[in-house]
This record gives sequence, structure tokens and C-alpha cells, in this order.
Amino acid sequence: EKVVQRVGKPVSGDPVQLADEEGQVLGWGVYNSKSMFQVRVMQLREEYSGPAATPEAARCFMDMPQLIRLRIQQAVTLRACLGLPSERTTVYRLVNSEGDRLSGLVADVLGDTVVVASVAAWSERYKADVILAIQECTGLQKVVWRPSAKILEEEGVKVAEEGEQEDQEPAEAQEGTSPERNVLVQEEGVFFYASPMGQKTGFYADQRESRAFVARMCKGKRVLDLCCYSGGFAIAAAKAGATSVTGVDSSAAALAMAEANVEANSLPQGVVSFVKADISEFMKMSVTQGERYDIVIFDPPKLAPSKASLERATIKYQRLNELALKLVTRGGVLTTCSCSGAMSQSGTFVPTLMQAGLDAQRSITLLRVAGAAPDHPLHPAYPEGRYLTAVSVCVM
Repeated sequence: EKVVQRVGKPVSGDPVQLADEEGQVLGWGVYNSKSMFQVRVMQLREEYSGPAATPEAARCFMDMPQLIRLRIQQAVTLRACLGLPSERTTVYRLVNSEGDRLSGLVADVLGDTVVVASVAAWSERYKADVILAIQECTGLQKVVWRPSAKILEEEGVKVAEEGEQEDQEPAEAQEGTSPERNVLVQEEGVFFYASPMGQKTGFYADQRESRAFVARMCKGKRVLDLCCYSGGFAIAAAKAGATSVTGVDSSAAALAMAEANVEANSLPQGVVSFVKADISEFMKMSVTQGERYDIVIFDPPKLAPSKASLERATIKYQRLNELALKLVTRGGVLTTCSCSGAMSQSGTFVPTLMQAGLDAQRSITLLRVAGAAPDHPLHPAYPEGRYLTAVSVCVM
């Protein structure tokens, strides 16, 4: 492919047309000579000039402000089809980068606040247009802009970053441990405090359907939530009637928010408890002490940030899941997750879990394999967007 029909030398964020080697126009996108993605495609030709083209789409040709507003409105319409927002759910993914055809832009709705993660030069250049489109299309006026300085530096853009890097744990002062510094949201009727300046965009809405799936099994059960962060699975389990829930995380700030979430849901005293500990050490100690749980959730941070680290990460996933399996009662359920794109795209997570079962001397039956919730749509031509795998198994 090649860039055509641009007078002068384009700069980052300029719209350019794309053509194949024979000169046939394919579409248009935004240019960036310093990025590994030199052109991020915004419209294919069929959308703005084909037989099915609409006047609205045609008006967006080579016009980023118009295109941004169209894409945001399309995203809002799609979420409405999914029932988002609703009286019971006020936290969800509004824009999912390539999945919503705005490569490099992510936006999450946290109640009355929209948190935007920017990782592309074009989104920084058209920041005002993005914010205005979000405000007009959603009616929400509070927009928190979260540029990722490290990734944007690779795009040739230097910014003063607000908040922390995506894969870093926020400092406790920025995480916000008091409810007043956070936003109260609902997910399927369960209340959570979300931190607009916390990890990623402040809340892991991608696990919404997995939390609901696990919660349906928790009535009268003893539950362990490993790498619980702010207690998403733990609180949902307790609300569903679990008799005992233990959440474990290494972050004091995250656990402070988890405690606030217990209070927000008026849960009975003593049902939910949280432990600050290294996950591996906690599991080893619990196995040695003979602890067992009916339901175990294991949702660790990204262990394989790239394909180059996959082999080493696979060994770690296998070892940690072996320990998790040993903590499940016979006939109980383990829900274990990987948010590493390299692992999810390799298709090796389930085989890794099977080997962990053999090492733990437990047989497992596959109950469910899921990804992110449907408000995290994927572009079929961009499989790299698939990062989350959540697997539930019955353990015998």
C-alpha cells in the first residue's frame, strides 16, 4: 500500500488517502511518520463512496472532526443496543480503539465521568474534538484525559501525563483511597468506587460478564478472590450470597478502595475480608495450611507483555494456576484469567491450565471460556485487540 493525494509533506495527524500498489484507492487515515502505525485507517472507501455509503459517512471523508463525532455517536448507539447504560449498570467501555474504528483511543464511562486513554498522536492533536463529541453524544460533561506518555513518546509526541502508565500501579496518593476522591458506579446492581486516575481508566469493565457468571455460583459458598484489586469479584460474590469471601492483593491502595466498596453495598460485617500479601506466597502458605475454597478467582496482572516474553510467562501462569487449583475443594470451581494479549492470541492458555491440573493432581472440566464483555468490540481484521481470556473449570 502507499499514501496518495497529499499536497506537501504531511505531519502527524494529517489525513491521507491510501492506495494499493496499482493506485486503487482503499480509504483514508491519519498519518504519523514516527509511529510503527504510519497510517491509522479511519474510513475504507466503501464506507464513504460505495453503493452503501450514507451522506453522513460521505461528509466525513478526510475530515477528522466530523469523523470523530460519527464514530463516537456510533459507539453510543452500539452501547444502547447492549443496554448500556441502565439503571443497574453505569460503568462501561464507550470507545474500544480499533473495535470502534478509532485506533489509539479508549474511553470508559464511570457514572457521570468519562475517562479517555490516549495513545496516538492524532488523538492528542484532535483532543478538543474528541472531548466535544463525547460531551455532545453522551450528555456527560466530565471528561478526564489520560494520555499515556510512554506510548505517545513512541508516536513522537511529548505530553505531561495525567495519572499513571497503563501497566504501572498508581501511587497511593493518586489512586485515591477515600470515596470522596472516586466515582460511585453500579454494575448489575452492585456498587463500586472507581478511580478516574487509578489503574488503566479506573475500572475493569471488561470482566463484567465473568463477574456475573461467577456470582451465580456463589450463594452459600466460601470464595477466594486472588489479585482482587478493588474487590470486583469479591463484592459481587458477597452480594450474591456467599457466606465467606477473602480478597487478596499486594496493593494497600486497592484494598482500601475494596473496603470502601464493602461499605457502599452495606454487606454484613465479617462476610468479606481482605489480605495484603504477595499472591504466590499467600497461595503457598494456604496450600501448606490445608485451606480450601468452593470458588477461587485468579485474575493476575499482565504476565506476558509481548510475544518475546510468552515462554517465560507460560511457566509462571502454569505454576501459579497449579497453586490456585490446589486451593479449590473437590467439585469446586476455579475462574482464572489472562489479560496478556500474547497469551490469549496464542491459544495456549487452556493447554497451560490443563498442564497445571496435571501438576496439581487435579482433573478439570471446562465450563466456560470467555473474553472481554461485548462493550469491548473487536475489529475482525485486528486480532491483536483480543487480550483477555477468562476460563472457568470444575475441579475434581
